[in-house]
Amino acid sequence: MKKSLIALSLAALPVAAFADVTLYGQIKGGVEVSQTKVKEGGVTTKDHTKTEIADFGSRIGFKGHEHVGNNLNAIWKVEQKTSIAGTDKGWGNREAYIGLEGGFGTIRAGKIATQLDDMGTIDPWEYNNNALGLGVFTRTATKVVSARYDTPVFGGFSANVQYTPRDNQTEARGLGTNVDGTGRTNNLGDTSAYYAGLNYENSGFFAQYGLGYKKSAYVANNASKSGQVHRVEAGYDANNLFVGLGYQYTNGWDSLDSYAAAITNTEYTDADRAADDSAGVKTHEAAITGAYRFGNVTPRLSYAHGFKAKTASGKVDGTQYKQVVVGADYDFSKRTTAMVSAGWLKAGSGENKAETTAGLVGLRHKF
Repeated sequence: MKKSLIALSLAALPVAAFADVTLYGQIKGGVEVSQTKVKEGGVTTKDHTKTEIADFGSRIGFKGHEHVGNNLNAIWKVEQKTSIAGTDKGWGNREAYIGLEGGFGTIRAGKIATQLDDMGTIDPWEYNNNALGLGVFTRTATKVVSARYDTPVFGGFSANVQYTPRDNQTEARGLGTNVDGTGRTNNLGDTSAYYAGLNYENSGFFAQYGLGYKKSAYVANNASKSGQVHRVEAGYDANNLFVGLGYQYTNGWDSLDSYAAAITNTEYTDADRAADDSAGVKTHEAAITGAYRFGNVTPRLSYAHGFKAKTASGKVDGTQYKQVVVGADYDFSKRTTAMVSAGWLKAGSGENKAETTAGLVGLRHKF
């Protein structure tokens, strides 16, 4: 009876009250199994096999727009993680912004994906363990509190620029010691960040370039250093075929400790980040993914390769990596898909290396 009364009450409200609001989301998760072997000084240790119910990035969001005249719309979004593993909480912890769009393009302010986060078409995998997707290659993707402007599309081309103010950037990264309650610290200068992107798409062919630049990206020996990342992706996505290539160069974006954690599939916490005083590194990485759809089945294969990282002292042994991921999706419908995949990630070589093998089965539903 109560449900009927609620439904009747909602039906009685003006249709316009709901016309500009959209509820959407994805629920996706499954079972992951993994094992890591570590070889140090020629001695091999093997972790126990890890089996867990894992979330692959489930989310729910609300978005809307209102026409405010003169070919101008007010737009907004509030999107949050909704892990089936019960580890997420809070609202707006993915994207949350408000802005305006019109013939001039789109301008937004809030927590917004960067161009590097918008890219990543070569990483179509669903996973929690980085050995089962290109999480190392796409680690530079992020959502930041910022202002962003996107141009209209001209002849298949579009571009964007994005800015994170100093105080938002410092507080978000939790670096240093807060001395005045504003996010400023006693060992960092300007911590603002800048992002930009260029995109092209035509007849199934696509190309994207993403740039990120962070002032005071990390702290080494109490001296703040800037960091930058450049990534290019290009390929073809049409007629049931997908082929994508990517190349990424970073300089000071990662510290030696954070990069080592990424390639060895090791957790790197906020506490680790705050205490990290290792040197910044330069990295070069490449990745390729291919897929072809046969009816309801889409098999795919990815390969990624990271060359030895380099510090001011030269190349660092044990910082190269290789990765292979293979798997397939089966579409029960346009909204529901079953997934199976296996991955292998090896960092280092010879007497010092870490090797992770993993597999998963999962399910994804979009609404």
